[in-house]
Amino acid sequence: MSADLAPLLAVVGLRTHFFTRLGTVKAVDGVSLAVRRGEVLGLVGESGCGKTVTGFSIMGLVDPPGRVVAGRILFEGEDLAQLPEGRLRALRGERIAMIFQDPMMTLNPVLRIATQMIEAIRAHHPDVTIADARRRARDALSQTGIPAAEERLAAFPHQFSGGMRQRVAIAIALLNRPALLIADEPTTALDVTIQAQILYELQKLCRERGTALIWISHDLAVVGGIADTVAVMYAGRIVEQGPVDDVLGRPLHPYTRGLIGSVPSQNRRGEKLQQLPGMTPSPLKLPEGCSFRSRCPRADTRCMEMPELEAMLPGRLVRCVHPHLEARP
Repeated sequence: MSADLAPLLAVVGLRTHFFTRLGTVKAVDGVSLAVRRGEVLGLVGESGCGKTVTGFSIMGLVDPPGRVVAGRILFEGEDLAQLPEGRLRALRGERIAMIFQDPMMTLNPVLRIATQMIEAIRAHHPDVTIADARRRARDALSQTGIPAAEERLAAFPHQFSGGMRQRVAIAIALLNRPALLIADEPTTALDVTIQAQILYELQKLCRERGTALIWISHDLAVVGGIADTVAVMYAGRIVEQGPVDDVLGRPLHPYTRGLIGSVPSQNRRGEKLQQLPGMTPSPLKLPEGCSFRSRCPRADTRCMEMPELEAMLPGRLVRCVHPHLEARP
């Protein structure tokens, strides 16, 4: 996909902490990333690594006891971390939209689908008539694979299956054709045919309208098919970043290699899947230095200090003192 040289969104040194009675959880600890117009960035990692909190931080949706404590979130020249709530509300749903993993976070259970979709349009475009807004809502439902879209506009969320509710949530996010779309595992509850249709529509949106997309997922196969670049997160930090084909084809960080090795593949039928030893450390008790060192076969005393995210190969960033720079077998 073609993209402008200047990033539409640049996140610099983002830190989002949760201040609990048991201690401070550093859910996002110094994340920096950028996405350009028309580009798809995949954000991957195990559950609890900070992917979703990163998305919520960009949207300004982190609730107490969580708080963005440091960093800049630059979107079209504005620092979202410093904007008043009124300005953020104007941007959310119009210039920036998010598809949540749980569609019930998006849908109001006591309002009909038509009411919610029409309000989402007219909140940002009050000059649009109700009839035109309803037409746009119907077309958006059809694009996400909902049959009899005109009739389903009159339904309530509880009258849809979980997968259909997710499609409605996706349709609402796309209504105002945002410049930046953050998708938090939006196709998890969908069957493969609908998933393929949604992925096609999102890629078309990026290609034709220059929408930037951050795709949050643990599904490396989907990320490999949709993303241009990928950032791998572990324990609140990015440990590897680069073009998706390079990262998935020749991973440099031991954690990335472990993730890819644990995915079933037609090329390794009959082989035993690799496993990452140990468990993800508690966010309340992260080890000193590299957070992955207790699970890493290459760890030594040098790993007692936290490595920086450095360029190891052209276009590749890795946070590791023992990267796999040799050719992959």
